[in-house]
Amino acid sequence: MDIRAVTTLAPGGPAGLTGGFQAWERGRLVGSLTLFAPLGHTAEVSAFVPTEHRRKGIFSALLSEAEAACRAWGAKVLLFVCGGESGDGQAVAAHWGLALDHSEYVLVCRGPRPEGRKDPALGLAGPRDLERVAALTEAAFGNTPAEARSMAEHTLSDPARQCWGLCEGEQLIAAAGVGPAAEGLSIYSVAVDPARQGQGLGRRLMAGLLAVLPRDRALVVEVDSGNRPAWALYESFGFRETRRQDYFARGL
Repeated sequence: MDIRAVTTLAPGGPAGLTGGFQAWERGRLVGSLTLFAPLGHTAEVSAFVPTEHRRKGIFSALLSEAEAACRAWGAKVLLFVCGGESGDGQAVAAHWGLALDHSEYVLVCRGPRPEGRKDPALGLAGPRDLERVAALTEAAFGNTPAEARSMAEHTLSDPARQCWGLCEGEQLIAAAGVGPAAEGLSIYSVAVDPARQGQGLGRRLMAGLLAVLPRDRALVVEVDSGNRPAWALYESFGFRETRRQDYFARGL
């Protein structure tokens, strides 16, 4: 079996971390594993081995390579992404003794949507706004400055992604990223200035996004199972739960 590093699987990922690995056997692809690391201390792992090639040690071989790459990069924790309805994935997590870290639910708002009112304070951020976007996400999510900057660069430098922000004068008070998703467009990293939370800015930002994003495209958000206020906000705009993603943790 030949294990190959593939650096193009995670575009926009952090410098120095391999994007993923593929397992090949007699010219056939028999397994793949991708790595995504939005935060400096944690790497998310997604892996797939076709049914006919399971129980041959392919996943173990891929994971060994991934762990070595993550240690060299400096990650402390691996998070294994598993669909809530995936019996095979859940069985693997149980077999490896992985602890459930958290669950996220994928909510989708199907098009077409009615035309909304555009918010004059909502606009597209660009590379020149890197410091403002990074500062907002650092404050909103509690990331380190390096993590916040990496996340902002990932969105602002990718032609397939956008960052929409609400401004008051020169101050960025709320922002969200928009990028491609299997169902349509993904809305992610929804951030509100902590000093302005509780003032309806999250609702205002979401209303503004639904007014400017293509009305015939489905919109996708992910919300942590414990974040009921965000869940209620998205549901009020027509988002409905479609599936659950479980994240299992393994220390390095």
